[in-house]
Amino acid sequence: MSAILTEADVFPWAEARLGGRITAATRQGGRESGGRPGWFITVERSAGPSRAYIRGDRGGDFGYTKVYGLQREARILKLLHEEGIPVPEVLAEGSDPNALILSFIQGTNDFTLIESPAERDRVARDFAQIMARWHAIPAEKFMEIGFDLPRAPADYVVKDLEVWESGHFPLLKEPVPLVTFACLWLRRNVPELPARTVLVQGDTGPGQFLFRDGKVQGVIDWELATLGDPMRELAHIRTRDVWYPTGNLPRWFQYYSEYSGVPLDLPRIRYYSVIAMLTTALALGPVVQRLHPRTDHAEWIAQDIWSKRATAEALAEVTGTELDPVELPTGDSPHVSRLFDVLEENLREEHLPQITDGFQQHRVRMLLRLVAHMRNLGEIGREIEALELADMASVLGHVPKNVRAGTRDLEQLVRRAGPDLDQTLIQYFYRHSLREGALMRGGMGRAEHARTSPVT
Repeated sequence: MSAILTEADVFPWAEARLGGRITAATRQGGRESGGRPGWFITVERSAGPSRAYIRGDRGGDFGYTKVYGLQREARILKLLHEEGIPVPEVLAEGSDPNALILSFIQGTNDFTLIESPAERDRVARDFAQIMARWHAIPAEKFMEIGFDLPRAPADYVVKDLEVWESGHFPLLKEPVPLVTFACLWLRRNVPELPARTVLVQGDTGPGQFLFRDGKVQGVIDWELATLGDPMRELAHIRTRDVWYPTGNLPRWFQYYSEYSGVPLDLPRIRYYSVIAMLTTALALGPVVQRLHPRTDHAEWIAQDIWSKRATAEALAEVTGTELDPVELPTGDSPHVSRLFDVLEENLREEHLPQITDGFQQHRVRMLLRLVAHMRNLGEIGREIEALELADMASVLGHVPKNVRAGTRDLEQLVRRAGPDLDQTLIQYFYRHSLREGALMRGGMGRAEHARTSPVT
C-alpha cells in the first residue's frame, strides 16, 4: 500500500517549482477532491500573490493509476489547453512527489446548487457545446501524446477494460463475482464500430466542471480519458447525474447531439452504461478490501456499493431483465442501538463543533459514516447473512458453509456460465447489492437515495 501524500511531501517542492512561498493553503476533501490529496494554495512571489491547485497522486490500492496516472493527465491537459478547451493549465508536474500544480479556476462544481431552471439550462447548453468541441479534435492528435487508436469493435471497450481489470483482479483478496460477470458480459456483447472516434473524458458531466454566472469556467479531472465512442461519453454523464442530478438528463443528450451533429444511439448508451457504472467497482474492489485509515474509507465503501447496484440495474436495463422488489430487515437490537447512539452523539455534538478546520471536519463526518456502517452490522448483520446464504443457495443449487465460501462458488459459476444464466445472475446481483446497501444505511452520503436517470 503506497503512502498518502502530505503537505510536508508536497509544499517544499511546490514552492521550488513556483518560485515563491506558500502563504495560505486549504486541504480539499469530500467528493470534490475525488478522494485524492489536493490543496488550494496561495503563493507569494515578486509579482504578488497568486492562487493554484495541487493535485496529488491517489496512493493506496488504486491499481488503475499505473496506467491512468498524473503524468498522462498532464499531457492531455496541455493538448486540450492548446486546442482552446477550457481546462486548468499545467503549471508544474513531478514524479517525486507525484503531483501536478494546476492553475486556479474560479467557480463551483456542485450543479445541484443552481436554483434557477433557466440558469441550469444555460450551463447544460454551454457544457454540451464545449464537449462537442473537444470531440471535434482529430483523434490522431491524441495518438501523438501516446494514445492508441481503436480499430476493431472490441478495442472501443476491451482496451480500457483491461486497464481496469489489471488494477482490480490481481489486487483482490476475495473475488467480486458481479464485477467478473459484468466484464465477461461486456466482452460478449461488444457493439459494432462507432461512426466517430473521439476523446472520451471517462468521468464527465455534472461535478466535473466549474461554472459561474451561467457559464462553464473549466472542465476538470481528465485522468480517465481514452479514445472511444461518443455514446460512451453520454453514458458517463448518466453516472455523474446520479451524484449531481441534472433533472433533465435527456435534454443534455439532445444538446450534445445538436452541437456535435452526432445522432443519439440509445441502445449504445445503454450498453456503455454498464461499463460507466462498473468502473467505480473495478477501481474500488481492492481498496475496500484493504481500507486505509487516512483515506475516505466510508466514501469508498458507499461508492463501491452504489456502483455494484447501478451496474446490476444497467445490466437489467440493457438485457430486459425484470427486477423484483427486495425485502430488507430493519433491525431490533436495543442494547446495540443505544451504544451507537452514544458514540454518534458524542462525535457529532461534542467533538465536531470543536473543530474549525474544514478538512478535519470532513474527516470526522467520514468517521460518522463508518460508525453508521458498524451500527448496521451490529443490528442486522446476522439477518443479512442468513438472507445472503439462502439467496446463494437458490443460484448455486447448494447451501454454502458461509458467505465467503458462497462468494467463491459464485465466482466459479460466473466464469463457466453461458448467456442462459444471465438473467438469473443479474437478478441475484441486484438483490445482493441491495443487501450490501442496507448494511451501509445512513452512511451512503450522496448515494443514500441516488437513482440512475432514464435515457429518454
